[in-house]
Amino acid sequence: MKCIVAVCAGLAVVGTLACPCSIPAAERELLQDPHFQRGFVLLASPPGKRVASAELAGVDRTGTPVWDLAQWSSKHSVLPRQPEVLAGGAVRYANAGKAVVIGPPSAKEADLTLAVNASAEYGTRPRDAGDPWVHLLTQQTIDNPPCIAELTACRLHIEARLNHSLLAVQEGYSPSRHAAQFQIFLTISNRRSGSPGFGQYLWFGVPLYDNRERLPSGHKAQDAGDTKMFIYTLAATDLTNESTHDRQWVTIDKDLLPHIRAALQHAWSRGFLTESQDFSDYRIGGAFVGWEVPGIFDVEMQIRNFSLRATASP
Repeated sequence: MKCIVAVCAGLAVVGTLACPCSIPAAERELLQDPHFQRGFVLLASPPGKRVASAELAGVDRTGTPVWDLAQWSSKHSVLPRQPEVLAGGAVRYANAGKAVVIGPPSAKEADLTLAVNASAEYGTRPRDAGDPWVHLLTQQTIDNPPCIAELTACRLHIEARLNHSLLAVQEGYSPSRHAAQFQIFLTISNRRSGSPGFGQYLWFGVPLYDNRERLPSGHKAQDAGDTKMFIYTLAATDLTNESTHDRQWVTIDKDLLPHIRAALQHAWSRGFLTESQDFSDYRIGGAFVGWEVPGIFDVEMQIRNFSLRATASP
């Protein structure tokens, strides 16, 4: 989490109803363009700031991109050159260090494939402790999210398949600092203006792949990188008993709300976000999904049918 930049959404407006008992709970998709069809705003590679450098067109040219594509600490920028158009209508952007494929829902390449060739990024010298590492991930600010106290459910759905993962250079490999991880992170942010903890947030993680474990363990600790925020990553077994290590499609369909509330309570118990311990102050501020590759791995993951549906009480 060293170089991910969180951009939090604004406040939701909560109205009053004369007879809330007669109004059913409202379900809403929190993600815009969840199939990535409109492409990406490409961010510059230096980490720590959101600097838009170009756009990568998707397969839907009727709207502007709502997803960023971050390539922190990369030597090989994905350039907005004319993409390769594949037989099923997907578009592919690629260079020595990475590849991005955006596919229409009907194509075998649907919806998004992200590949990192860390052998081109690092060469033959494994990174030392403290050195930056390569990221390739998408991120989006959630527009007008409901507060956690309003929610009765927050259902994540995603299908993921690991196409390949190869440790390209074994000499000097240390599992403690050389790895390849594909994860989803949500920021759970204090967005109540005037709150003493306004702007503080929690990293809430959903692991999809880690080369070191078939089913990645949970992780609960302060971010040792730039943000210094608390990280609460679920164990894979909280979500599924299937492993992307098997190179088959793995489906996660899970209500995250109990885990999000548990994450906030755990952070409070550890002395983080203690300026406010009220669920009403917190909202899902942003969504991030993709690769962090501190080791010399060549990797590729395909995802489809990504959804984050929030159900709020009336």
